[in-house]
Amino acid sequence: MEEFYLFLDESKPNSNFNNFTLGGVAIEKSIYESVIKPEINKIKNAYFGSDDVILHEIDIRNKKGDFSNLTHDVEIQFFEAMRNLFQKKVFTALAVTINIHELEKLYIEKARNDIYYIALQLLLENYAHFLVSNNGFGSIYLESTDPMSDRKLQNLYYTLMATGTLFFKKEFLQERLTTINFNFKKDNLIGLQIADFIPNALARNALNKKQKPNSLYFEIRDILYDGMIGKRNRFGCKEIS
Repeated sequence: MEEFYLFLDESKPNSNFNNFTLGGVAIEKSIYESVIKPEINKIKNAYFGSDDVILHEIDIRNKKGDFSNLTHDVEIQFFEAMRNLFQKKVFTALAVTINIHELEKLYIEKARNDIYYIALQLLLENYAHFLVSNNGFGSIYLESTDPMSDRKLQNLYYTLMATGTLFFKKEFLQERLTTINFNFKKDNLIGLQIADFIPNALARNALNKKQKPNSLYFEIRDILYDGMIGKRNRFGCKEIS
């Protein structure tokens, strides 16, 4: 079996967004090492002068931190380079986006499961389906936030591994899924930096909001996992509204 990594990022609800979105990219290990990492480092060096820079979409768009001196032209060129990488279809996007306001109308807060539990369960099912379709097994990587939040998400993951999900038995999940890992931003993990570009575009689409300039939405849409039967809205980006 082939080994895969699933790199995940999240987009939380705020005054402009009703959706909680958990999403990212699944990449086969050998492709990640031989293609993705060198290509992203090449892009970093070309547009930011160093591969030590940590790509973060909102900082790039807002010209903050390492991107404070970024010119408009270089920003456009950077997004075009990222677009070209996405168009190579060397990784697959998976996501879940949940409209919090609609969820609250249907299920009172004290009665419903944690939003992470809902999203993670749906995402794990689709990742497991993807692994079967690609004769693989895989692990999951997220950016560490704080010890309490990391532990909470880790506990949710192992709860699902111990009980199974709606469609998959626990024995099957344990056969296909390995570990959940939390990395710091300073670790400069390339996969997490690619995943950073996934949730916002999908949340905007789910809410019928206009995409940001130089958006990668159409490239993301085209690499959403379709379950091998053309159903991206079920297996690629599951929308709960």
